[in-house]
Amino acid sequence: MGIDMESGNAYADVENVLDINKLTINSENTFSKKTSCQKPRPRPKIFSSNLTDCLALDCEFVGVGPHGKEHMVARVSIVNERGEVLLDSYVKPQKTVIDYRTTISGIRPELMESGQEYLTIRDTVRLLLQGRILVGHALKNDLMVLNLRHPKKMIRDTSHHRPIARRIRAIGTPSLKNLSKLILGEEIQTGIHDSIQDARAAMKIYLLFREDWEKSLKKLSRRSR
Repeated sequence: MGIDMESGNAYADVENVLDINKLTINSENTFSKKTSCQKPRPRPKIFSSNLTDCLALDCEFVGVGPHGKEHMVARVSIVNERGEVLLDSYVKPQKTVIDYRTTISGIRPELMESGQEYLTIRDTVRLLLQGRILVGHALKNDLMVLNLRHPKKMIRDTSHHRPIARRIRAIGTPSLKNLSKLILGEEIQTGIHDSIQDARAAMKIYLLFREDWEKSLKKLSRRSR
């Protein structure tokens, strides 16, 4: 069941999360430390006020380091169970970008320069995900570039759930593109990747398998006791 942020109780729920982390939302739409005198960092706009128990995350990367082979986050998108966008923001570079990977990522220098500060995005993602099931595809990479951890029991990664791979008779790890085409009947990643589209696809796939997926996790939990 989702949380309606337009109600007083729902807003209080988010305020409680922020309070736990000693963060507050002030009237100027910024994050700030309650005990700090430092200038507050602008926070990204949250496009939808409807938080649900499950949120899907997807990031776009650019290349840094030797030959641009290392990943750095350039765009972060989060959607809820209904596919509504909670967060979609470009991220300012933390290192020198060697390869913007524009033909795949759609990222250009001016988009990153107009984005949010990395620490602000990381704080926002962490707060949104706290206490919620995280859905995505190959989430290890997304969490790595955000330097975030999420409880393993709260992660639903569509790249690792065997019944999903079996459904399309995949050998090895299936791509999100193939899963979307063969399970949802939807074409994605036909050109430039869109992190909102990818997050929505992962969420739709999870929801199709959710009932059996959650039952299997409960069985494993009981066995391990």
